[in-house]
Amino acid sequence: MKEKVLLVDLKPSPRVKIRVIDEHLDDDLTIKSKKKYPFQLLNDVCVFIVTSERSLQVDIPKQYVWNGADIPKTLFWVGQSKDNNYLVASMVHDYLLQFKEKIFKDKNMTVKECRRLTSLVFREILKNQKTNVIKANVMAWAVDVFQATINRKQWECLK
Repeated sequence: MKEKVLLVDLKPSPRVKIRVIDEHLDDDLTIKSKKKYPFQLLNDVCVFIVTSERSLQVDIPKQYVWNGADIPKTLFWVGQSKDNNYLVASMVHDYLLQFKEKIFKDKNMTVKECRRLTSLVFREILKNQKTNVIKANVMAWAVDVFQATINRKQWECLK
């Protein structure tokens, strides 16, 4: 039986800001970073994940930066990559991917299970944020396919 996500809860609610570029104060490296990762978390957030198989707590520290949802132009009907509706889901998903070795270490999960769980958490947060269920499912499926194919080498660290 496939693992099902029963609950994803974030405490407290994430506060997010857009990292503004100041051409007069920011050096080239900072400008490049702000362009690549335009969003910043302003408070510590605990993500509680309960599935049919396990419970996880992931602590995302304030000051975490990420790029938003990577939505290909071919899926324009889903939305724009910097859409506010996807910020929280993309933050949690990006954090899970960036720190997967630490988060999934000793969880007795296969690489496929870890990858799938990150996509399911992404979907649940989208649904919790009132994204249309069909759109949330399509986005999560696209994320999972991308991780399983184009980005699969990034998961080798868990083998």
